[in-house]
Amino acid sequence: MGDDDGDFGDDMSFGVGGGSGMMSSNLDDGLLITGRQRGVDVVKELKQLCLEHETSSPIENLAIELNSFKFSQNATYSDCATGASLAILERIGIASDMTAPKLVAALKKELSHWVPLFHKFCHGLEEEKSIIMAMETAAVGGGTIGAVVGKAPAFRFILQTLHQEEVVGEEAILAWATSRREGDPTSAVGKLFFQQPTQEFIEWLQDESESDDDDESGSSDDDESDGD
Repeated sequence: MGDDDGDFGDDMSFGVGGGSGMMSSNLDDGLLITGRQRGVDVVKELKQLCLEHETSSPIENLAIELNSFKFSQNATYSDCATGASLAILERIGIASDMTAPKLVAALKKELSHWVPLFHKFCHGLEEEKSIIMAMETAAVGGGTIGAVVGKAPAFRFILQTLHQEEVVGEEAILAWATSRREGDPTSAVGKLFFQQPTQEFIEWLQDESESDDDDESGSSDDDESDGD
């Protein structure tokens, strides 16, 4: 896509933006991308549009709004996916005593409305990685959302749910995992990544991917033999 918002370097800051004061989390301090036009925080504005969306209205209407704003600010599809991801975490009403199973149930319920939007804006690997990055940064961002999302096994369950609901594919998750293995394991992001439940899910995905590759290779060999 030529969009570098999905790169996973050691610096997890997307840019500097003002806090909205709308939630007991530091998401707005660490995730908002300074707008392409001076004074506009792109992700903050995109997230706000998603927060204002009524689920009784067609998701296509919101997609039109986001796309219009995207073009007006020279934003990216990754920005749109990030804003929507942050909005979803706010919309599900995460409380300090929310368990991982309850978090997943709330996330699945919310995603039932939002999946078509992600399909519209995720045109490749970069957009899918931006969703993972948004969830990751939320998990280490502090506040109520960070405390709940960052506590094992919640983050693993979020990744698994995003994969099961076909929001992100295994290629995006494994690309994120490859980058994280090269990072600092003692950092907040590193500690999140190396949580045992998350590692078990990544290992399972890797095994599935390798199994699929072996099946495709075997099928190709059979086709060549049939052609002889």
